[in-house]
Amino acid sequence: MRVKICGIQPGDDLSFADTDLIAHVGFIFVSASRRYVHPRQVPALIRSLPASCSPVGVVVDEEFDGVRQICDEAQIRHVQLHGRETPDFCQRLKNDGYTVWKSFSVPETVDENVAVVIANRIRPYLQAIDGILLDSAPPAAEGSVTGGHGRRFAWSILPRLVDALGPEEMRPPLWIAGGIRPENVDECLACFVPDGLDVSSGVEVNGRKSRARIDALVGALRSAARRQGCEAESKQAVNQ
Repeated sequence: MRVKICGIQPGDDLSFADTDLIAHVGFIFVSASRRYVHPRQVPALIRSLPASCSPVGVVVDEEFDGVRQICDEAQIRHVQLHGRETPDFCQRLKNDGYTVWKSFSVPETVDENVAVVIANRIRPYLQAIDGILLDSAPPAAEGSVTGGHGRRFAWSILPRLVDALGPEEMRPPLWIAGGIRPENVDECLACFVPDGLDVSSGVEVNGRKSRARIDALVGALRSAARRQGCEAESKQAVNQ
């Protein structure tokens, strides 16, 4: 299990990045977001990160050259696309040497057909991206701010959605975002264990990243991993 802490701002305590489960930090390049950071502020923050933790730039519906300009100024080669970017757009970025994640919205409430609908939306992107991010659909009034609202989607949809996408080896890593926090991460993992979790507001206090909240999340993940390991050993012993 890997974790991305998103919405980093100047002045945040980045000491949490030394934790082995923290694989990425995210910077929001969407001016309408309260977590917006200007690309020129990012290189200094990146320099304080350990080599094990890589930066990700989050953009929404930027032109191709605009994404390149933002990433060049921020010194980032990993982009997370949260808008209406097409598979061709993603492929162009990937061909240009970027690592590309694409976000797909999932509603808070679902019926049996939604998993297939979302899987069909994702499928054309599978060869053009390096990661799938499933995030909760934003409130209608939020406009271009498509993430970071602290809202969760119906995690119960995940097994059906993943089955609809096909074999694991045929898709890139799958990440989950939206309303994840230390207090409910067990509930999320009981539905499905993804390749990674993308967390923002769930580890904040007064709108800023909290080392204590991040440590609590990591602790909850380690506890969940130990429990899953014990359960797997118990099942193996029963089968023997």
